[in-house]
Amino acid sequence: MKTVQSFSALLAASLLLATTNGAAVTPPETKATARTIMMVVAHPDDENVIGGVLARLAREGHDVRLVIATDGKYSPLATSLPEGDALGAVRRDESRCAAKALGIPPPVFLSIDRLDTRNGVRPYLDGRKKFLALLSEQLATVRPDMLLTFGPDGEYGHPEHIVASAALTELLLRDGLVEQYPLYYLAWQREQVLDDDSLSFVAPAYLGAVARFSDEDERKSFEAGRCYASQFTPQEMDEMVKGAAAAENVVYFRRFRADLVAPDSVREEL
Repeated sequence: MKTVQSFSALLAASLLLATTNGAAVTPPETKATARTIMMVVAHPDDENVIGGVLARLAREGHDVRLVIATDGKYSPLATSLPEGDALGAVRRDESRCAAKALGIPPPVFLSIDRLDTRNGVRPYLDGRKKFLALLSEQLATVRPDMLLTFGPDGEYGHPEHIVASAALTELLLRDGLVEQYPLYYLAWQREQVLDDDSLSFVAPAYLGAVARFSDEDERKSFEAGRCYASQFTPQEMDEMVKGAAAAENVVYFRRFRADLVAPDSVREEL
């Protein structure tokens, strides 16, 4: 059985992972110290993949911050609105609605045009540079105790999910902030994605953290999901709610770690 630890225990222990054999760590009896958790995603609605977790953290008194890179103005999936700023405004409003349903503050929108090369390589490179600068400002301003984002797989290979994750990781490595801002990647186990071969998964040995949430937290995530009317038809939402309700209320995470090497030293030769 894998080694896991609850987010409540992580927060109470100043975000240091401990180990246990055979079962999840039991959260402490006393209320965990309130912490600031920042989730960084590419699009409005990305956050609701762990909506139940965010709702639970907010319910427990933690300060949950959501940073969204783009306005999602290029994704008219379930609306007659065309691509463009009008759709982006709708999607921002939908995100505010979803955040309210989850019990978290309104999102911070960085308004990056895109994080892929659809509009050209140079616009992508400029957007990525802007994204890094704005992320750096957010970290310096918010100073979160924990960072959450998609893993390097982008959940299902979505290029903008991958770039958002990579940029956040790059920023921590570039500025020597890996230890200061613990970063956790969302990850699925294989058995969680057997009915969807587009979703990525991670070997259990690498999943060192788990977040559980209540049925009430899940209900809030369903309410949040229904805010995204430009993305999902009512029928699609009903199907997603049905599938999620039948699944276990648990999300796994993998902490990003990097070796510390003294300046001018050689750890190993290749």
